[in-house]
Amino acid sequence: MILVTVGTTMPFDELLAEVDRLAEKGFFEGTLLVQSGQSKYRMRHGEQFVGRPGLQDLIDQSDMVITHGGATVIQLLLSGKPFVAFPNPRAAGDHQTAFLCQVSEVMDISWSRDVADLERLCTERRKTGPARNDGAFPKAASLIENFARHKKDDM
Repeated sequence: MILVTVGTTMPFDELLAEVDRLAEKGFFEGTLLVQSGQSKYRMRHGEQFVGRPGLQDLIDQSDMVITHGGATVIQLLLSGKPFVAFPNPRAAGDHQTAFLCQVSEVMDISWSRDVADLERLCTERRKTGPARNDGAFPKAASLIENFARHKKDDM
């Protein structure tokens, strides 16, 4: 199963449209399950839902996750699931891009600002598997904690 999650607070129609375009080409193997949140885009392929209380059971069942640059990234890292991430350009202060940049300094995550990179990133991540931290996780945990603290101070 391929899980797509864009969060529940902001639309991310561009990412959903790109997922749908690749699904039309037969790029994805297996079931496509899409959490669309506030997006207006309606998928032609796969099963779409707005949100639910938690995603961990779906993450556990998935082979690959396509996500926005929110807190789900931490959940995916802890779950050891292959994923690709795209910061939602609507996020306040572009904090999702800043977060993904910082995480990518200590983890080999696959991400891009451009949803047109989805096919390439999924292909690469299928080959490499889940993100690795090469023993840097304590640094990664500190980085995530510091980022969260600064975001809280900005609010």
